[in-house]
Order: sequence, then C-alpha cells, then structure tokens
Amino acid sequence: MPLAVLIILLLPAAGRAQDQSSAASPPLNHAEKEEFLRNAAIASERELFPRTLRVSLDDGKRKHDATIQIVDSGNPSSRDVIRLSVAACLLDKALELNLVQPCVERTVKGQAAVVTWWADGTAMSEQERRRRNIDPPDVDGWNKQMQAVRVFDELISNSYRSTSPEFYLTTLWDNLLITRDWKISLTDHKAAFRIARQLENPASLVRCDRTLLARLRELKIDTVRPYLTPEELDGLESRRQLLVKHFDEQIALRGESAVLYDLPPRP
Repeated sequence: MPLAVLIILLLPAAGRAQDQSSAASPPLNHAEKEEFLRNAAIASERELFPRTLRVSLDDGKRKHDATIQIVDSGNPSSRDVIRLSVAACLLDKALELNLVQPCVERTVKGQAAVVTWWADGTAMSEQERRRRNIDPPDVDGWNKQMQAVRVFDELISNSYRSTSPEFYLTTLWDNLLITRDWKISLTDHKAAFRIARQLENPASLVRCDRTLLARLRELKIDTVRPYLTPEELDGLESRRQLLVKHFDEQIALRGESAVLYDLPPRP
C-alpha cells in the first residue's frame, strides 16, 4: 500500500489531534518548519512500513507529526528517496509555490533519512476524489491550483501523476492530497527527476500562474545541484527552458490574459 494511501486511512483521528496541536501555536513558515524537522526531538514513533515511521516531534515549544524514511545502507539506490525528495522541496521553495510539504535530510537512529512535515487538515487524495466523483466547490480556483501542479510535475518529470486517460485512476494520484479547505499538498517525489529532455504532455499546459512563470525564467539549477546527477540536472534545465518557451508561445498566440493568472499566495 503506498504511503499516501495509508496516510489517508489514518487521518480522521490523527487529523483532529494534529489540528488541536496546530491551533495551540502560531503557524510556522517554510523555513521554520524545516528547522523544526531538522532539530526537534522524536517524542514517539510507530512504523508505517519497513524503514518508514510516523513520529511525533517536539522542540519544547510545539509538537507536530512527521514521516521519516530511513535509508537502507545495503541498498545504494535507497538514498534516492532523500535526494529526490529534498530536490523537489527546494525547487518548490525557489518557485514560491508552497505545494510540496517541507522535508529535510537528517540522521535518525544513526542512519541517513528524510523527515517530512505531516500534512495538516487532509480530507482526501486526488485519487479518492476522482473515484468518488467529488467536485471542488470552486472549480476555477481548483483548476488554477492543478495547472500549477501540472507545470511543477513537468518541470521535475514526475512519473507518478501521469495525465494519460488510461491512468486517470490507477497512477499514484494518492500523492496529491487535498485539505478540508481544498488546498493541494504534494508528497512523495522518489519517481521524479527523470532525464527526459522533453515535456510529457505540453497540450495539458494551457495556463500558468504569473509569478510561477517569472520564477521559471529566473530559476537556477544550482539550487538543487547537490542532490541531482549531471544527467538529471541537464534534463531539468532542458524542461525549464521548454516550459518558458511553451508559455511564451501560448501568450503570443492567445494573449497574456488568456494564459496567465494570479494564484492566491499560500502560507
């Protein structure tokens, strides 16, 4: 069972307790969450999967849950979960999307691990929403969020959230979580950053947040250089250029007002 599915199954009781904890303290920004994940003590833990824990972290001021995925030292490829997760988080931060849950690299039980902020207020996954035919209350707002997700997934060449019709319900769309107020939260990027030098589905990229496009123009891949291979970096830069070119062509063809929009800022 994928990790995000199990997270959904645990939500009813865990979500209420977490919300109470969050309500007791003012919310943290992205950098503060990273510091908390890096330094807070592990107060309690339980195993979700082999080498994957759900923990309660406590820094003396607040408590919050996180997931920890511990590297298997006997399997060199298992380190990919750290480097690709952190790379996705760094890119999300550089683009000021705030879609990806904060995560950090940290030593846990004497081994390398990635520690990820537990998503607050989650109601369902996108896979569950589709299977239950639940429509968002604000379709325009939802579509704007999903377009930002599409741009980000094309940038990182994410093989999980495939847009092909045959994969509408069967790919790992359970890694796109939806909060009770219909905000999107992205998790699990261990299948991202392929070396593809082309966009997977440019026809689906019909609109783009104005700030996101500006950030894409300025994005320097040095942001994630320590976490990606040279081939992955080359693919990332190629896709970045193609995304900018694609939306510039769309603006020239259809007009700026038909292509660009302003996504409400997220804390």
